[in-house]
Amino acid sequence: MVRNEPFGNSVLFSRSVFALTAIYSIPVLLPSLFGWMLGMLAVPVAYILSQKGYRQSGNTLAVSLLLAGSISFFTGRLLIFAAILPLIALGYSLFQSGQKKRSPVQAAVYGLASMVGCLLFFWLLYAQGTGNHPYHQLVRTIDAGIVSAGDMYRTSVDVPADMQEELAAVLAGMRELIPKILPALLISMLLVTVWMNQVLWNGLLLKTLPKRAPWQPYSTWKLSEQLVWLPICAGACYIFGPESWKVIALNGLIISGVLYFFQGLAVFFHLLNRWKIPGYFRILLYGMLIIQSYGLILLSLLGVADIWLNLRPAPIESNTPGTEAD
Repeated sequence: MVRNEPFGNSVLFSRSVFALTAIYSIPVLLPSLFGWMLGMLAVPVAYILSQKGYRQSGNTLAVSLLLAGSISFFTGRLLIFAAILPLIALGYSLFQSGQKKRSPVQAAVYGLASMVGCLLFFWLLYAQGTGNHPYHQLVRTIDAGIVSAGDMYRTSVDVPADMQEELAAVLAGMRELIPKILPALLISMLLVTVWMNQVLWNGLLLKTLPKRAPWQPYSTWKLSEQLVWLPICAGACYIFGPESWKVIALNGLIISGVLYFFQGLAVFFHLLNRWKIPGYFRILLYGMLIIQSYGLILLSLLGVADIWLNLRPAPIESNTPGTEAD
């Protein structure tokens, strides 16, 4: 039995509280410099819960978030801080999945559901408070941004008449396409957020507290084989289906491409380890994948190929046995 940590000066003035308060305040106060940290703020929650258990670290997290929220309120950055709250839910969900011995895929599903639930709640509050639907407002904002970018380009650069026509056609195509695929883009952003936090948290535990890491290294993770029907059905509907199905099929292809990118990247890491590729050459390969415009597509195809070619002979089935954090 872990003794409850007293809620008092020992918590309020502990180093953990100051560290967590800084972690959750700096991206809010300096978004232009540290805004990239916002997407990874589920990791500290999941890590401290895994390290000390919920009973011992719950007060520390509560005080840290309360202090960070107060700082955000008095500096006028409360809306930015609100974007952190779904990540707090994600961190707790990942910790619970580790405790309940869920597989990486199951943990990702629960984590995605927790984020979506928080976001829908905030969207409902926003819609009730402003009278505007957040999704429709986002579509209008993106459309206005495309128009503004085109106008700025025309005024800042002396564009020939033929190029102006091409630019107008490209912008018109973007204004028509983006609202159609926006659902897939939003879901993909959430999937990337869940995946990034899940991989970082598990990798950090493998390095520091390996007995409490819920899963094996990321290179062994594998999607369910039944999921391969998603890109197959989406591709068939897009090619052979009626026109009314093509938008749904395109969204399905984008989402499935992101999912199999995760698996393709895991296969890529596995092959690098199997072939004992030196570190400097790995950096070169990573750079090539990032620079090449088809790198993401190649990794997605590699992930699909792993289903039939069995590029990793011993895939992970469930969890790595670990020690309960509580």
